[in-house]
Amino acid sequence: MCNSGDTLEYVAALDIGTTTIRCQIINSLTNTIGAAYSYVNLHYPKPGYVEIPPDHLLDEIVKVVKLAIKDAKIDAAQIKSLGISTQRATFITWKKDTGEHLHNFITWKDLRALKLIKQVNSSWLVNVVRWAAYFVYLVSRNKKFGVGSKLKFSSNQVSIRLLWVLENIKVVKEAVTKNNLMFGTLETWLIYKLTGGETYVTDITNASATGLYDPFDLNWGIMIKLLNIPINILPKVVNNDYDFGMTESIFFGVPLKIGCVMADQSSSMFGCCCFSNNDIKVTMGTGAFLDVNTSAKIHPSLNGMYPLVGWKTNDEIIYMTESSCLDAGSLIQWMLNTDFIKDPVETSEIAYKIDDTDGVYFIPAFSGLGPPINNEKAATGFIGIKPTTSKEHMVRAVLESIVFRVALAYDLLKKERCENYKTIRVDGGVSKNNFICQMLADLTELRVERQASEMSVLGVALLSGMSCGIWRDKQQLKGFHKTEQIFTPSTSEEYKNKCQNDLRRWMVAADRFKSWYKEN
Repeated sequence: MCNSGDTLEYVAALDIGTTTIRCQIINSLTNTIGAAYSYVNLHYPKPGYVEIPPDHLLDEIVKVVKLAIKDAKIDAAQIKSLGISTQRATFITWKKDTGEHLHNFITWKDLRALKLIKQVNSSWLVNVVRWAAYFVYLVSRNKKFGVGSKLKFSSNQVSIRLLWVLENIKVVKEAVTKNNLMFGTLETWLIYKLTGGETYVTDITNASATGLYDPFDLNWGIMIKLLNIPINILPKVVNNDYDFGMTESIFFGVPLKIGCVMADQSSSMFGCCCFSNNDIKVTMGTGAFLDVNTSAKIHPSLNGMYPLVGWKTNDEIIYMTESSCLDAGSLIQWMLNTDFIKDPVETSEIAYKIDDTDGVYFIPAFSGLGPPINNEKAATGFIGIKPTTSKEHMVRAVLESIVFRVALAYDLLKKERCENYKTIRVDGGVSKNNFICQMLADLTELRVERQASEMSVLGVALLSGMSCGIWRDKQQLKGFHKTEQIFTPSTSEEYKNKCQNDLRRWMVAADRFKSWYKEN
């Protein structure tokens, strides 16, 4: 069914990112008729701590949805379904009896548990698990155990940060002893609040990104027992098109059906219409995330790519594998904060003013260096600065570093999955940069398609609309897919060789910045 004229139907799509909250009202022709946004109020109470006050967040979310409905010039009662997309691995705990939160949200960028992560990763118990998994892998060649043999907790997962909370926040420890504690990632808490405590669940895409959920067996896995985390504090894991219930009328004036909940990268994948095996998308927001659709078969990586549930509905389950580059838009924001640039839009023009960086390289490691480098203690910085170095050289070096990281993620993918890749679909704020998109096409030798919309918003809108009957199936959704601009790889062999040589030189520079930060 596709409506037209005065029979159009509407969905509201809400996306809660690391820095922004967005809501769009989308009609049954997939056109955005209303939109609003606000900013996430991030707190930095101590070095390495990155938090979000929950009460302020809820107020902003409600305000943004109301403003989007007003901008669309429709009544809230006309919204057939609400879809919610959220940042992953940001969590909170609260009391079961009163709903009172016991601390702020601890975001995926929070580094308070780094010391504990090091202790756990080097513990005898984790080493025993690794060796046992490796032995089983040698005997069975089951790659699930191969992944287990490489077990290493990281700061962008929930797992050890939750363990830190359970061990260090007194009121949380007391709530556990009284069986009065509830845990949830951002979407779990938001659904719980919007439904007045009626629905306490986590969707499977957010669960699979916590580091606590087993994507092979589709349940809370062995990590729960390994870390001694009480399983009774964890919510039920459900499909993305689960019946999440209705919001209370006090929020939007009328009850709204919550038709879909997804993690942001899964939502982006769905919004890009990456429905087929080996479809690739790269979302470039605060970080850059390369995801490939592996269809109904999970891809166990032995080299740092992370297997996740792409989405799960009553009709299908789709897996994806991901390589994350945790700094992208954060680098543009840093250049803004330090007056390197006045406007993100100008960075592409600045980079194109010069032919190269004159031998200057930038290593983007505010959050460490992920796969395939895998060095959490790397430092950020420039190398190769000379008396002839200009601001333009340095700005271009920052932009190139974003592309180098994504290109390395793609190279890793090719080594692990020898498939015929043709296109990368890109979305997110950083993808609006023409220089970055063109250089990505040149380095990967793939066609780069920049998407016309905010994909993490559109994805939940589409699945939410499918769940309530506005659209029939994914084939119909492909007919609505819009590409804003296409970037094709250079045909110049000389230029392609130059790009590859620059990447190799950047890798040499990155080696100089590894393990700069040491534990005291």
